[in-house]
Amino acid sequence: MLRYDTNSKRLSLDDESNADQVANLEQINKLTTALVAETNPNFQPQPSSETTNMVKNMFQSGMQQAQKKNIPDALKKVSLAVEMRNKARKPWEPFAFQLQELHMMLRNRTDLELVSQRNLDAWQDLEMLLNCGMVVPEVFLRLADCLLKLNLVELAKPFCERGLSFDPSSGPLMAIHKECQIRMLELDGDL
Repeated sequence: MLRYDTNSKRLSLDDESNADQVANLEQINKLTTALVAETNPNFQPQPSSETTNMVKNMFQSGMQQAQKKNIPDALKKVSLAVEMRNKARKPWEPFAFQLQELHMMLRNRTDLELVSQRNLDAWQDLEMLLNCGMVVPEVFLRLADCLLKLNLVELAKPFCERGLSFDPSSGPLMAIHKECQIRMLELDGDL
């Protein structure tokens, strides 16, 4: 049974509820709590310029560290910018803006992770980029390269082929695809 608490302005469910219902209700409560606290009567969701500047400055600081070849600090600052972006944004801010910002930061963080040999973290970020709709050859190239570095040739080859389906003339993708084929033959004992 669904209940509403007038003091806290939150909904709650009985103990017999399943995990999906509880998760959905928590999202509704989080959004409601944030909207109730909003005092502007002419409310129109706009990205907070203060939050945007704070995240942008942290990200740019990370990129400056990368230019100075200080990869660990650059990775730390870019990761902090991604976390700040996730925590500081209001739940009702326009998602298209947030998604564009997330794409840019994750692409750069992935490059830093690949350079610093943090391949599992890079794999996770690349999967997130794909799940967020960033289906471009560069993501498939980075993902295939990352999986090859992790010695997951069987997983790398299909991603490489997907990237080649978007850009059949991509030299780096063709080189990684050839490497995948050679390593597959080695795994099968045919080479």
